[in-house]
Amino acid sequence: MRLGLRRLLMLSALLCGSAQAQQLQLLVFPNPGLFDVAADGTVSGPGANLLARIGQVSGVPLNILALPIPRALATASSTPGSCAVGLTRTPEREAAFHWAGPLASGALVVYARADEAAIPQNPQELRGHGVVVQRESAPAAWLREQGVAAQEVNNSVTALRMLQARRVDFWLANELAADPVIRAEGGAPVKSLLTVRRVDAYVACQIGTPQEPVDKLHQAILKLRRQGELAEFGLR
Repeated sequence: MRLGLRRLLMLSALLCGSAQAQQLQLLVFPNPGLFDVAADGTVSGPGANLLARIGQVSGVPLNILALPIPRALATASSTPGSCAVGLTRTPEREAAFHWAGPLASGALVVYARADEAAIPQNPQELRGHGVVVQRESAPAAWLREQGVAAQEVNNSVTALRMLQARRVDFWLANELAADPVIRAEGGAPVKSLLTVRRVDAYVACQIGTPQEPVDKLHQAILKLRRQGELAEFGLR
């Protein structure tokens, strides 16, 4: 009996250790209307609900933490078990992470104030205008590829306020991040002018993260997409 109890305790310890090792910390970027962050750090909103659903389907314990983009990327790049949510896949990033998804797909859209008279027809016509973009984002990378200079800021709220205050002429953003902020923050009305391309967003886990929980996330995301639960996030 003693031997059986000892084995049972050892097995329980191993199982607990395995479960703990498979827990993932999902790092999201604060974005009103998508990822809302309370004073105590609790993350809510449609994006948080989706991540909770993925955790439920995958069976992987998930901890959601909201951080500014630079800190989130630094943590996801250096800490095993940490994953950045909403990253695009690029040749420079590909080998640095384990990938799950895509989780969402959105268009890169040029926004302007409702009374803006200038209507750019192509990226080149953004040159010579004040453009704001969120740093370390797909829109920022796209502008650099086009040779368009832009002011880079830490979050979508700051970009929106700069546009509304006439400090810039245009704001380039992913519609999945911009539209919820516009609805949540209010202020002077803005309009979408030009769609330049679509980008897919993934969950990117630090390369030292065990592959098994990442694979479970990936399979859960695929299942939710087949069931139509990612339609709200641009995937059908």
